[in-house]
Amino acid sequence: MNRNYFSKIILLIGLSCSATALAAPVIDSDVASLINQRLSYMKDVAGYKAANHLAIEDLPQEEKVLASAVQQAEKLGLAGESVKPFVQAQMDAAKAIQYRYRADWLSTPEQGWQPLPLDQVRSKINVLSASILSGIRAQLAQGKPFTDKAAFLHTLDQANLEQDDKTRLWEALQKISLKK
Repeated sequence: MNRNYFSKIILLIGLSCSATALAAPVIDSDVASLINQRLSYMKDVAGYKAANHLAIEDLPQEEKVLASAVQQAEKLGLAGESVKPFVQAQMDAAKAIQYRYRADWLSTPEQGWQPLPLDQVRSKINVLSASILSGIRAQLAQGKPFTDKAAFLHTLDQANLEQDDKTRLWEALQKISLKK
């Protein structure tokens, strides 16, 4: 009898914890997941640039990406200047991944793989970039700053993405604010 009572209490506690976990949105990781998806295209970018003898660093393209992101952020209600370091951190992480792939391919070329066309990849990256900014705005507008650093860093899981790259992204994300 005592055992049955104890089992029911454990069951109720378990159900209560499960309901709480289901009700709590995991927004931090949604944004991190979008960033991870964006970075997942860097192998294609590196491969395309290598095959076409293009430099990894494309400063005019970076300027366009940064200006577009700031404009988009402003339209969403984010402080444009606060977004710049985050966008730059994303671009720098993307370049680092590309450089590391290119370095790896010097000794061990990629076999049986073809990168997607750069225009197609850039289109997908643009969609993800807009979703990232929208996700950030949504979370900040709900009064929920990004707080789960461990989950964020864990979600960023790409080949050639180093811990320092992830940390810089997290730190830049912390500086983004809503327009006043």
